[in-house]
Parts: sequence; structure tokens; C-alpha cells
Amino acid sequence: MFIRRIVYILTILFCFVYTQSIYNSYGLGLSRTSFNTAVSGAGSIGLVPTFHPGVSLENSATWPGLSFSYINSSFGNQLFGNEINNTKNQSAGFTNIQFIVPIRDRFAFGLSLKPVSNHNSFFKTDTTKLTYASNEYIANKEFRSGGGIMAGSFGISLPLNKNMGIGLSMNRLFGSSRDEHAMVVNKTYYRLFNIRTYDGSTFNIDFAGQVYSSKKYQILIFAKVEMTNEPVSGNLYNFDLFEDGNNNYTFDSNDYPNEVQVDTSDINDIYAPNSIALGINLTMTNNINLFGEFQTWRDKATNINYGSIFKEQIGSKSHLGIGLIRFGNQMARDWQDRITLRTGIYEDNYDLYNESFNGMKFSGKTIIENGLSFGFGFKFAGTGNQIDFSFRNGSRYINENYKENFREFGVGISVGDVWFLRRRAKQ
Repeated sequence: MFIRRIVYILTILFCFVYTQSIYNSYGLGLSRTSFNTAVSGAGSIGLVPTFHPGVSLENSATWPGLSFSYINSSFGNQLFGNEINNTKNQSAGFTNIQFIVPIRDRFAFGLSLKPVSNHNSFFKTDTTKLTYASNEYIANKEFRSGGGIMAGSFGISLPLNKNMGIGLSMNRLFGSSRDEHAMVVNKTYYRLFNIRTYDGSTFNIDFAGQVYSSKKYQILIFAKVEMTNEPVSGNLYNFDLFEDGNNNYTFDSNDYPNEVQVDTSDINDIYAPNSIALGINLTMTNNINLFGEFQTWRDKATNINYGSIFKEQIGSKSHLGIGLIRFGNQMARDWQDRITLRTGIYEDNYDLYNESFNGMKFSGKTIIENGLSFGFGFKFAGTGNQIDFSFRNGSRYINENYKENFREFGVGISVGDVWFLRRRAKQ
């Protein structure tokens, strides 16, 4: 009873303590702008060509433009800093694993695995001193979360005519996440955590087409439509509060009490994304490309409190970006002429929604993200192997407040080969 009373007092106190604002704690977290390192280096969303002239690894309609089959893997490291609290957080991991096979310069198919949402965050309150029954207690509160939704995808590319192509992709959404509230009293942790699972599906329709071509210029247009086939559903596991005596972040026989009750709920309509994106690319002499992209995205799910400690979640998003790419020449003798250079600027606006009597409603808050990207790639070997690097620098804020700076470094490796080609018969 004594410990429980202390915990109740601390719970009331911490309701009024300022905590660091981590934007991944809203809903299921911020959705990634891009998954491939070559795309990230240009500040792109993957519509326009960034990997190879005429080819983006994230736009299935462009895959027939590849000369070889490719296995691609991308890794990213992000550093976040909050100016008000002078605090920093860091996260790292794979952003994409992909396998693409072009067929006769007209068709292609591919497989990929990538994280759709980022639910990783950590922040804590300042230390508070509390006197109770002539005893002094030092306490603070921590919040951490991790995991998110993954997507396993299968896509194919088909020609419409000699200048236009279409791509179709099916995405199976799955995964799990965990968030935890911890109250620390004299270095003893009292934890309350939830585990969530996810299962659903979406599909994409990609388009790529050449609308103008001359000796000096070429204009390409691109589009992508994403729709939900099966809204994400899942199970929610709520664990009762327990004292983590050995501080191992989970409940075991060394903790108090001896048993912890778990409430299990089936939740439907957690995540239902729908989006449309348009892009244009102007190709000039010397493989110089200017591009622009626009995207509007909306989550039509209704269960907003499933994945967040906050009452608001990200309900819609818009993206606007422009950039410049100079593709390298794989056949050049000088190594510096084989380097692909990429740069771009963009702005993302995430609108926060909350629940009302009439359904989802805009809360009046918008997360504004401004970013500048730079990247380069280098081709080597006869099958077009490529290594890419990207660097992104930017900031996020809500209505000019709670500014958060971020930096992201990425590296990607693409290995090409002549898989699935018919071997010549020996003479």
C-alpha cells in the first residue's frame, strides 16, 4: 500500500511536468519520406529517377530500364536534437532490402522489405524531489517506445507502349511495437507497458512516361497511387504496473508483485493509408536532371489511440520537393566521371488529428519539416554495382514551437548480376 500510494502521488505530479517533445510519439510515428539511399540523397520520395538514368528503385514502373538484376540494401542513422531541452536521441537500422529482376527491357518484378513507420522514441522529465512521511524521494519519469509497421512487397512492371509503363505492387503490412511509461523513485523503476501487433495490406499503382524528347531535352512524368486493401488490425496487450527490481525492462519472478495481469483487446482499423503523388523530370545534356515532386497522403483509420500516448495522431501529410541530379557515366575512363551527384530540398507538413463526435477532426496543430539533402553514388565492376551515400539535415516544429533538429546519414549497396538470363549453348 505504501509503494502504491507513492506511485499514485507521482502520477498526479507528473501530469503537470514538461516533457521533451518527440514527434515519433504521435500515433504510429512519422512515416519515412524515402527508403533507398539514392532517393534520400536527392530529397526525393522515389518517383523520379535517382539510381540510374530513367530508373528509380522505388518506382516499379521504371524497373525495365535496368540493365542487370539488382540486390539492394540501405542503412540509415538518425540523430535528433531538441533545442529547448538541449537533449539528443539517436536511432539506426536498415531502411530497405530489395531484389529486382528486369526482363527483356519491357517487364520486371521485384521483392522488398522495409519499415513503414518509425515508433522509436525516448524522453524523460527533470528530477523532482518529494517529501512524504518525513522521507525524501528523488523521482523522474521516462517514456520509451520502439518497433513499428513493416511492409513486405511484391511488384511487377508492364509496358503500356514504347514510351510509357505501369507498375503494380502488393504490400503486406505486419510487425509489432512496444511503449513504456516508467516512474523512477530513488533509482527503482515502476513500469507500465503495452505491446501492439499489426496486420493489414495495401497496394500501389506506379506510372512512368516520356512526353517529350529531343537532342537536348527530355521530359518524363511520374505518378503513384497508394490505396488500402485491408486496414491494419491487431492485438493490444496492456500490462499492469509492476516494480522492476532487477531493471531488465520486463516482468519476471524477481519483480513485484508476483503476478501481473494482462488485458488483451482486438483492435480494428488502426492504419489505412491512401495517397497520390506526381513528379516531373527534365533531362538535359551531360546527364543533368532537374525534378520536382508533390504528394498528398491521408490515414483514414478511426482508432487513433491505439499506437500513441498522446491523444493526437498524424492524420494527413503533404510533400513538396525539388532537386538536381547529375548521373555518372559507367563507361568513363576517369573515376570521377563515374560519380553520380544528387541534391534537393523539400518540405513535409504532417497534420495532427484527434477524435471528435463526428469522427476524426483536425486538431489545429501541424508538424512542419524542412530538409536539405545531398548524396553521391559510384558505379564499379562490369555489372553496374553501385555504392551510394546520403546526408540529410533539417528541422521539425509544431506551430513555430518545440523545434527539433535532425541529421540522417545513409549508405546503400547495390549488387548487379545477369541472373535469370538464358545461357548460350556451347559450340
